Amino acid sequence: MVAFVTRRDLWKQRMKWHKENILNEVQHNQPDKYQKRMLNYYTKLVPFAYTNDFFGLTGLLRTIVSNTISLFRPMTRMGGVSDTKIVVHKSCALAAQTFMLSIAAEGYETCPMEGFDQVRARKALGLPRSAEISMIISVGKGTEKGIWGERLRVPYNEVVKVI
Repeated sequence: MVAFVTRRDLWKQRMKWHKENILNEVQHNQPDKYQKRMLNYYTKLVPFAYTNDFFGLTGLLRTIVSNTISLFRPMTRMGGVSDTKIVVHKSCALAAQTFMLSIAAEGYETCPMEGFDQVRARKALGLPRSAEISMIISVGKGTEKGIWGERLRVPYNEVVKVI
């Protein structure tokens, strides 16, 4: 089994790591416009998006600022801690999806699971309280008929809208 874990508490370290990698790339050359955008992203937008306080005032400020700017140009509308949590779990789910596709390419089956005991799973993995397990994925050889019988899927047109 593989646990996919989100760590919102490490955003400053991750931001610093990304910024250093960009600067190392730029060290020998003049930064191009994309590198400048990336540096702005990691030095301005990321701190704005991930900084939180105990009373939720930064979330309120983020909501006001992003909603005001979005009146004049397209922008991600940011909010409080719950919005940040959703974004982090979506990103983690995309990483999990990539993992499951790569496992399938190797001839194995996966089963993503949620609805487990977060506290016990965190404790078993030695994770801090600030860590959140997005999902646990079992990996192994599948059977023709599956464990619970035939696979059922919600109809494609009910979950996908083509624009």
